[in-house]
Amino acid sequence: MKNNFFAVACIILLFASCSDNSIYRQIKPIAVEGWHKDSIMQFVVPVVDTISEFDIYIHVRNTNAYPLQNLYLFLKTTSPRGISVTDTINLLVADDYGRWTGKSISRIWENKFLYLENIKFANSGNYIFDIQQGMRYDILNGISDAGIEIKYKDLK
Repeated sequence: MKNNFFAVACIILLFASCSDNSIYRQIKPIAVEGWHKDSIMQFVVPVVDTISEFDIYIHVRNTNAYPLQNLYLFLKTTSPRGISVTDTINLLVADDYGRWTGKSISRIWENKFLYLENIKFANSGNYIFDIQQGMRYDILNGISDAGIEIKYKDLK
């Protein structure tokens, strides 16, 4: 009986410790042929909370075939009212010695970059995030996936 209670308590604790404060997380694959400069990944994020603070992250997965240390992205954000802002973001996927940053998943490296922190959404509704590669290649090889994550600001 004690063993059953202990097992159930461990399972409950495991699920409680895995809780995430994300309101949105989506990572999309990029075509095997490579990321064409005109290809735009779109993420539609429904927002209802206009009071809390959030952090926005960009996820990027690359393989050893990626030839560079950094990755430029164009990120366009459109509010529910139709107001758009475009940023150019420079992400470092390798250090100065050519070692990949992030976490390794087999032969793929995953990075999670903080894009914006402590932001409040001005309006509720659907926010649209468009991500486009901003490198000087018509087709960029070695990037396998990209995505966006929005989390409640961690309280410390």
